[in-house]
Amino acid sequence: MKKITKIKKKVNDFLYDHLPIRLFLDNSKCVFLCILAAFIFAFGYTSFVTPVDQVNGLLIVTGGVSGISQNLILIFQLCRLDIDFFVASSILYAALNVPIITFAFFFVGKKFAIYSIMNVLISSVFMQIIPNWEVTNAIRENSFIVENDVTRVLFAGVCTGLSSAIAFKGDFSCGGIDVLTYYFALRKSTSIGKYSVAINGFIVLLHTVLFCINDPARYDNAIIAALFSIAYLFITSLIVDFINVRNKKVQIQIVSSNVHMQEILVAYFPHGATVLKGKGAYSGVDKNLIIMIVSSSEVKKVVSVCQKVDDHAFITVSPLTQVFGKFFIKPVE
Repeated sequence: MKKITKIKKKVNDFLYDHLPIRLFLDNSKCVFLCILAAFIFAFGYTSFVTPVDQVNGLLIVTGGVSGISQNLILIFQLCRLDIDFFVASSILYAALNVPIITFAFFFVGKKFAIYSIMNVLISSVFMQIIPNWEVTNAIRENSFIVENDVTRVLFAGVCTGLSSAIAFKGDFSCGGIDVLTYYFALRKSTSIGKYSVAINGFIVLLHTVLFCINDPARYDNAIIAALFSIAYLFITSLIVDFINVRNKKVQIQIVSSNVHMQEILVAYFPHGATVLKGKGAYSGVDKNLIIMIVSSSEVKKVVSVCQKVDDHAFITVSPLTQVFGKFFIKPVE
């Protein structure tokens, strides 16, 4: 373990001294995550969202821009326009993201917006290519998928949630509603999933109404599709919040007799701390109780620093729902 830590330190020191290499590696990582997130989303959308029997099968309403695209396609069908579902989906998905990505460029971050639009364009390309793959058609036509809508909902939700979570890990998004939920989550300093569910709930409701107007005799299918779509959105939200820990906060309490502990913690991390004076009940030794709020991703590093300063320090970690007041979060570029 110590050898791995030393290697990591040497690599970090080397990259700090060689900025062009560090920038190249950072951007290469973002490009890789961008392609991976786009592929997973497109694969899940084309393999599980749309049924093989597009007339009688259960269509899962995905929410977000892709969900808005589904609503627009339904409106086109109401107007008796004959269009290919996947072609229309890919075109609308790219077009509807333009104003949203523009918003992200000015109000979230330039790098965030650039990689988000890159992800959207790659997703649009994959959405036209993947349906033609033999393996995709084999999955879509598999009896286990065709005859089991619960399985379709589960796999579709996992793919979409994983795609969004990977994008958020790279500090960009899959475009669409993800941009807006990311923006509100940064402003409110809380989890992203609940904002996504609130917005997408309206999209599912609209699709249900349009479906009933388009085919009143099959209103029961519209209601069932809405229920399955809500389950899909719930699965997606859970995965996003589970993997994306950027906006999750924890409270760390450190009991230590080292008088320099708080100074070292404040020097290492961009957060403040509160120090309470106390005394050990058994030892009678004077101790400090240090209360500090950090992001979930910083917990391991905080504990590591504390143990290096005082190997007898007593540390507890408690999850928090939300934090009010000034809390530093690394800004999105």
